[in-house]
Amino acid sequence: MPDKEFYRNANVRKRIAEYCGGEAHDPDGFSAQYLVGYGTALQEEDIHARNFISTSKDKFDWILEKGLDIFRSVSDMNYTVGVLDIEYFNMDFPGKVYLQPEEVFTKMEVVYKAILKVFQRLDIYPLVIMTGQGYHFAFQVKRDSKANKTLEKIGKLSDNLASTRDLSMANLEALRFNLAHDGMGRILEYISHLVIKEVRLHTKIPVVCTDTAVGKGGEGREAINLDLSMYGDPMNIRDVRCAFSLYQKHKVQQQKYTKLVAESTPIQITLPRIDLSLKDLLELRQDFNKSAIYAAQVETTIPDVTQKLNKLINSYKHSQLYKFHRYYDREYSHPPEEWSRSYDYFNIDILPVCAAHALRYPNNNLLKPTNIQLIVRVLTKMNWHPKHIAGLIRSKYERDFRWGNFWSKYDACTRAQFYVRLFAGLVADRLDDEQDLNCISHQEKGYCVKPWCGFNVSNYKI
Repeated sequence: MPDKEFYRNANVRKRIAEYCGGEAHDPDGFSAQYLVGYGTALQEEDIHARNFISTSKDKFDWILEKGLDIFRSVSDMNYTVGVLDIEYFNMDFPGKVYLQPEEVFTKMEVVYKAILKVFQRLDIYPLVIMTGQGYHFAFQVKRDSKANKTLEKIGKLSDNLASTRDLSMANLEALRFNLAHDGMGRILEYISHLVIKEVRLHTKIPVVCTDTAVGKGGEGREAINLDLSMYGDPMNIRDVRCAFSLYQKHKVQQQKYTKLVAESTPIQITLPRIDLSLKDLLELRQDFNKSAIYAAQVETTIPDVTQKLNKLINSYKHSQLYKFHRYYDREYSHPPEEWSRSYDYFNIDILPVCAAHALRYPNNNLLKPTNIQLIVRVLTKMNWHPKHIAGLIRSKYERDFRWGNFWSKYDACTRAQFYVRLFAGLVADRLDDEQDLNCISHQEKGYCVKPWCGFNVSNYKI
């Protein structure tokens, strides 16, 4: 069954629509606020076109007829959506997950099971979708509920978002949506901490948060990534791949994954795991006919955990991470009008050359989580409050370093505060033991800019 014919199957369309919060015959009724199509077909029609298109919900049929991967917005009219995204990555062999999927997913199995164990301990039963490189664990909370109001109270808006002067009803609602989105990000950050504690003695592969580089192991620089990055941006610009979507990332990003991977790995299907074994699911996701039959047997509505969230929130509020978040939120970074007397005054030459380099040439060094993690570690040792570390990084984001229109889409303040909070929180919860905070490891990661520079980053361990 060709990919477009797969999408014409009524059960497949029904499952994709369920994941979008509605029914296939009425895309305008989806609770998701917009859709995204992604794939090679866009570039085949126009070589200058981008490989994705963000569009209104009425383009549901058009996306499927084009044979594109289909994503739904995280922003939802009726729910605050939570997604924990885990994936395998290997900086030396990026295509390994496609060429040797059974081996790689077997390595991820201990983390997959640990995540389910942690969620179930807290009475949360997410919908689990296998992607090309890992899994999405999805659940949602009703917007008009007490639980969602608690998420709003937990969340904090970045200075940029909080300073809006538009007090229209629509904008106030958007601010509340973003507060709940940030609150969801914080409890998923807590879930990630619990998962790391659960697995750290049971896997030889490093488990990291949000794409930080690791040193070389037996199979190259490989790690399992607990990716929370969707919570580092305003909610209205993030999306997530749908259940029963096609998966052709390895074909679109041929330059990254190599021509060999693109040509030898067929288009796959992102399927819910439910009760299938790993081996069966890996086989099923490459079979359009059997996957269409599977679509008739399962449901893909994102689970509503509104009545169950209280246990998770209470657990979070008794955690070391929550104490750190309160400490973080009580401090205010300097506003832009004070940067010339504060962050600009800081002499970055006293920092190790690798950290100073990222601050001196922020584009694109400060878009790499590994560099932000290094700066957080070093400045924490120098007794900087993490909110001011975020302020320093934001001051680089919002200066003219040839960013183009990048920060017109993303919010510099939200991005800086999220990543610093994430990495400083790992230090505060003693999950970042800083074993790799040394010059040899930094060289192995590929982030040393001047070997034998005279600094020893291991001197900055706490």
